[in-house]
Amino acid sequence: MEAHEKELMFLGNEGKVIIPFFQRTYVWDEENWENLLEGLFQKPVGHFLGSIILKQLNSASGEPKKLEVVDGQQRLTTLSILIKALYDTFSEQLQNNTINVVRQILFSKITPTSGEYYVKIEHSQIDREAYERVIKANIDGPPIDIETIDKNSHKIFRCYKYFYELLKDKKDEERKTLFDKLLETRNKMLVVIDLKEDIDDEQTIFDTLNTAGVRLTTAEIIKNALYQQVIKVFGDPKAALDLYKDTWEKTFLTDEDTVRYWETERLTGRLKRDNVEILLHCIGVIKGFYDPDKHTLSELSKLYKEEIKNKNSRNELINFTKEIVEYGNIYRERMLAFDSSTALSFEDSTARLLHILDVLQISTFYPFILHQFKIQENEAEIVKILSNLEKFVVNNMLAKNTTEIKNYNKLCKEFIRDTSKLENKLRDLVNIKNAVSNGLRGISNKEASLILFWIELYRRNKDPKRSLKELKYVYSLEHIMPQKWEEYWRDIPKKYKADGSEMTDEEARMDRNDKINWIGNMTLLTSSLNAALRNYDFERKMKGHGRKKGIISYAELSITNDDIVIPFQNGDKVWDEFKIIARTKKLEEEVNQIWGIT
Repeated sequence: MEAHEKELMFLGNEGKVIIPFFQRTYVWDEENWENLLEGLFQKPVGHFLGSIILKQLNSASGEPKKLEVVDGQQRLTTLSILIKALYDTFSEQLQNNTINVVRQILFSKITPTSGEYYVKIEHSQIDREAYERVIKANIDGPPIDIETIDKNSHKIFRCYKYFYELLKDKKDEERKTLFDKLLETRNKMLVVIDLKEDIDDEQTIFDTLNTAGVRLTTAEIIKNALYQQVIKVFGDPKAALDLYKDTWEKTFLTDEDTVRYWETERLTGRLKRDNVEILLHCIGVIKGFYDPDKHTLSELSKLYKEEIKNKNSRNELINFTKEIVEYGNIYRERMLAFDSSTALSFEDSTARLLHILDVLQISTFYPFILHQFKIQENEAEIVKILSNLEKFVVNNMLAKNTTEIKNYNKLCKEFIRDTSKLENKLRDLVNIKNAVSNGLRGISNKEASLILFWIELYRRNKDPKRSLKELKYVYSLEHIMPQKWEEYWRDIPKKYKADGSEMTDEEARMDRNDKINWIGNMTLLTSSLNAALRNYDFERKMKGHGRKKGIISYAELSITNDDIVIPFQNGDKVWDEFKIIARTKKLEEEVNQIWGIT
């Protein structure tokens, strides 16, 4: 390994610069572009831009020199786009003056006498078309239509547009100074580390070198380790490339929509993780080399590398790679994500379970669910298993069974090894039936919203008169008797204790405060009530007051309209503790019909 301070002009002496097929796509964004330009404009000559690791590749006689970019492709790509954007903003005279150096930096020829140029930096498939279009524009290709580039365009196009629009508003002298500064032979702005093929361990250097820019994700580190091992074991770069194209690229990088899907983050507990990392975490748990009870998420890539290092045959590596891909395809097809536009129906029991887990921010059982999707051939068996898991999670939630909930990681591993253990655990929950009942009589807003929503869909599914069976999870929770009830809800009915004696005023107040948080006092509305209206007496809260709309105006759902609005319109103008008790009992019966354990 040799490290040298170099100017960007070093590219002029190189032949083809190849970004390996298994490396990350272009990920820099506006913050990175802004920081780069700011440093170049404001810092003196010699401002350090970071390091680039290059590996010398063997070339056949007569072929141009070849380099592989081990690290630094984001920086190298961005600097080359910046040079091109500068060139494209120059006057015709300046372009004539600089075309030769631009050709030298950004293009290569197979032989010195050839008249055919090719783009010097050869990107992996997902970035190649966009990058080559930018570099060839106005030289060997049509110009880039800046107006068509938007936030959904490829990041390479967006990078070009960012630089182009900023630079075209600069004075000619500023652009010339920046161009000269970038290519000044005395401007040693980079540290270039040269590795020799088959001698230096580029993976170790790659993993340990802390360079500027966007740090590698867990998935990228795992991918790099996997295909480095494939190349090493296969001993045939072409066969390794074929495997990569048929597996990782096809599943995770086939187009921009696919890339965007796998980069999309989900909230798992307190952390946001992208889909591909969640997938790889699930596979690690399923395969048993990642144990969430022993390991942290930061150790995931290290454990994968240890697992990969032990695979020393073609078949082992092919099978492991294909297994990741198979799980990936299942994950994308079946591990649903939810937002305000997602329509849900009670009939889709798989979506129901995944939605419940999503709302409760429980991702612990994802490995078990993913594993069932893969190993179970009978869809009815999958439905049965996932229905049991749903009952297990909901009953533990309502019973506030914290001892069991804290064991979810351990239980997930047990369920993966033996599905019958889930049935055994479910039968044990018969003993917490009273705790479930109590849980409905002191439930959090989030849990109440979830339970009420699925009761609503359960009613719609049962009722043939209801044509609309699907709903979006977009409703607002409302306490019918408000939590701040003292000003407008002063009448407290006479109440009696278990021994038959009448409650004191203070005991009656405490009893009311308790029942306000029973599920029977809660409902879902299509919109939030005005803040002032929420605390009004029952009649004004139902009808509204002045321009403020009441519950009746937002009572689209059966749990609101049938349970509360219709009785009110039929003359029942009282809402008190006895109504809360009665409605809680009714809702509890429906909870037992949906999630009850027999």
